[in-house]
Parts: sequence; structure tokens; C-alpha cells
Amino acid sequence: MRRPRRAGNAIGHVTGRVMGQVTGTAIAAALAVVLPLPLATSIAAQAADAPAWRVVASYHYGASGNASGYSAVIAPAPGDAWVFGGTNPGAPGSPTAAHWGGRRWRHVALPAGLSGFIIAASASSPGNIWAVSYFGRYVLHWNGTRWAVAKRWHAGKATSVAAVSRSDVWVFGGGSSLGTWHYNGRTWAKITGRARAVYRASALSRSDIWAVARRSRRAVEHYDGGGWRAVPTGSALARTTPYDILAVSPHSIWIAGVSAGGRLVLVHGNGAYWTRFVAPWQMRPERFASDGSGGIWIPAVTGAQTWITHLSWSGQWTRSAVDAGLGSGVGDLALIPGTTSLWASGGFLTRAGGDAAIWAYGPVTAHAVAGSPLAKRRGAYRG
Repeated sequence: MRRPRRAGNAIGHVTGRVMGQVTGTAIAAALAVVLPLPLATSIAAQAADAPAWRVVASYHYGASGNASGYSAVIAPAPGDAWVFGGTNPGAPGSPTAAHWGGRRWRHVALPAGLSGFIIAASASSPGNIWAVSYFGRYVLHWNGTRWAVAKRWHAGKATSVAAVSRSDVWVFGGGSSLGTWHYNGRTWAKITGRARAVYRASALSRSDIWAVARRSRRAVEHYDGGGWRAVPTGSALARTTPYDILAVSPHSIWIAGVSAGGRLVLVHGNGAYWTRFVAPWQMRPERFASDGSGGIWIPAVTGAQTWITHLSWSGQWTRSAVDAGLGSGVGDLALIPGTTSLWASGGFLTRAGGDAAIWAYGPVTAHAVAGSPLAKRRGAYRG
């Protein structure tokens, strides 16, 4: 589980540039049905050992001038994944969702009448998925069959959601007037105190949730089932603004941030001891994921360029530019369970507006889907 600025702001970054170019953008209507066809560019044949990040699906929603984008991705199981976003993130539009069932990506209907875009999603299983909208002020729930609105708010902004089980769900507002809310399977309760400032969270169990908060000091928080407490990190986060957090296991916690000098920083710890890794580049991080081998993959933005950056288990930094269309953004990553393959969500610019896009790293299916027109506009990946 696990954005405005972070809500995939590779997407915000790209769509902002699009909206600066495109005038008269129409407001797209909400999707009302599950489309029977796969996404416009579905999975093409891939070599079993294909290592590079590559665009595997893309789609344009609504009016031609829309800057469509996917801002969140989750992978609850090896043959199950979801991407979420909007018809026009950063401008009037509607939320969108697409599902991977092991062979191809397909659109899935969301409840009618919703606005805004989905910023974050979390799942405890393929049949228990929760998603929140940043501007729309609602949380959606997938019960394995259909999506429904589970809760609405009248003010504030949602920044993160953590689904531990069907009866244990957290929604965070990053210090906005929305605050922090908890669902116990029957009712929603607003949580006060330290939890109110939580911006991004990562849950391992109902008594082991890690988070970063919007505070000037002691920005790392931990929930032990009884309450939230600040976690000291020593000098590991000194002069560093945390952006995201990922709990891989009870003894492996990662935090991404930016140093006072603008460099990408990753901090790794077990809750008591922390190690700081500083990238050799000035970059703003997006949401990140484990590489399945002890390291981290993390999208990051520098200037007008989006990169997917890697920190290996041995502490070596590498990065590669991601290019698709007239410019691209990647805002979220998800490790496919039990593998070293990943999904990435984002979008890319076109001459008219922008298309939502899905990237993959490594093999994602044993059964390739042929007939893809993807080759006409597949994103190049250069070292």
C-alpha cells in the first residue's frame, strides 16, 4: 500500500506541462461500464528474461485534449494488479481504474458521479482493495466483485490509505482538515493526536504500521496496535524532508526523501538503527518499491526528466531515463509478489494532451497477448 505533489507527481508534473500547452480541454464524463476491450495498447510478446522497463499498456480517456494519467498501482497477487488515476489529473475530470487478471489490462467501472482522481490504493488481498481520491474526498472499496463508495468527506485531502484487513483500514490526510480516519469493519472514527499529521503509511499488520508525517521534527511514526509514537532516526534524516515510507518486513523499513541540497535520499533501518544512502543526483522521489532482492526501485524527477532509479542491496546507485511520447512521468511502483518483476503507473504527453500508461520490468506473464499496436509508440529506455 502505501499525492498533489506526491500523488504521483510525476503525473502532476507531466499533466501540468500538458495543460500549459493545450487549451479548451473538455471535461470527460465518468466511466459507466466495464469496457469489453483491452487497453488500447495491451501486453505484447516479451522475452522471458526481458530486463528493461517498457510501456506495456496505454489509454486515453475522454476528450482529445485530456491529459489522462495513472497515479497509483498495486499488485495484491502474482496474477492480479490494479492501476488507478484520472481522465484529467490536475484538472476537472473523473477517476479511472484498470485491472490485470494475468493476461491483459481491462477497464473496470467505478461508481458513477465521482470527480477528481485516485491518488493512492492499498490491498490486503485481491478481494479487499481500498482507494482514495485526493480532490474528490472519498474512499472506494472493492469486495472482489464491484467497487462502491465506502466513505465521503466534505473537506480536506486524502494522501494515503492502508488496508490491513476488511475490518482494519486507515485513511490519512497528511495534516489537512481531513485528518486521519480508521474503519473497524462497521464504523469510521476520526483519530486525533500524532496520527493526524500522517502523510504516507505502510502497514505490515494491525499492530505494525509505519508512517511519515508532516512535521518539522521526528517525522517518522509507528503504530503498535495501541497508539502512535514518534520514532527517533538519529542523524539519518538530518536536514532531509521525507516523502514516502515502505515497510518490507518488521526489521526492514525504507524511507525516501530529499536532502537540503536537493539530493535523493534513502534511509534503511530496523526501527532502532538507521543507515543513510545519498544519491549522486538532485532528484525529487515518487512512491517506490522493493526490487525483491534487498534493494529499491524508485522513480524520481529532475527538471523535465523522469528517471527510474535503483539502489542495490550492496549500496550501488544506478538510474535510467524513461521516455515515452513527448515526455513521460512515472509516479508509483509495485513489486509483483514472489518475483523481481514490477509494475509502474504514470502517463506520457501526446500532441493533443496525454495518455495514461503502464510500465513493466521483467516478465509479467507466461502467456503473451498478441496483436498489440504498442510498437508505434513504445517508450524507449536508455541508460
